[in-house]
Amino acid sequence: MDVFLLRASLPHDESVAEAHRYLSPEGRRIVRALGNKVRLDDEPSFDVIVSSPQPTALQTAELFADRVDYVGVIEVLASLSSRVPPEIIVPSLLQRGNTIAIVADEPVLSSLGAFLIGRPTFPPLLHAQVSVIRDRQPAWCLRPGEIAKSLLLVA
Repeated sequence: MDVFLLRASLPHDESVAEAHRYLSPEGRRIVRALGNKVRLDDEPSFDVIVSSPQPTALQTAELFADRVDYVGVIEVLASLSSRVPPEIIVPSLLQRGNTIAIVADEPVLSSLGAFLIGRPTFPPLLHAQVSVIRDRQPAWCLRPGEIAKSLLLVA
C-alpha cells in the first residue's frame, strides 16, 4: 500500500481567510512540476485522490491529478480540515484502495503520517511537498524546487 501525503501548494495571499485562499501562479507551477516528476519517476496508478475542502487543497489536488493522469473523482473529506483524530480518519481512507493520495494542510498531514507509521511524530510537510509511506513505512519525499527524491527520515 502506498499513501502519498501532499500538502496544499503556495496560496496567493496568506492574509486572506483560509476558506477563501486560492493558489498563486507560483503555487500552480510548483504542483504541476511535482505531478510531472511523480508520474515520470513512479508511474503511480492511484485508486483514489482525496482532498480537504480548502480551495488551495482542492486546486492542488486537481492540478496533481491532471499531471499524474488520474481520471477518477477527487473525493472531498471535511474531516481532513478539522481536528478529527487520525485513528478515525485513517481506516476509512485505507479502505479506498492500495495507492492513495491525500491532499490537505498541516498539521493534519503530519498527524496522519505519524499514525500511519506508528510513531509519535512525523516531519511537517512544506507547501507542495509530497511524502510517501509504503506499507506503513516512511519511503521518500519530494520537496518543491528539488529535482531528486529524498529519503523520508522520521525520528
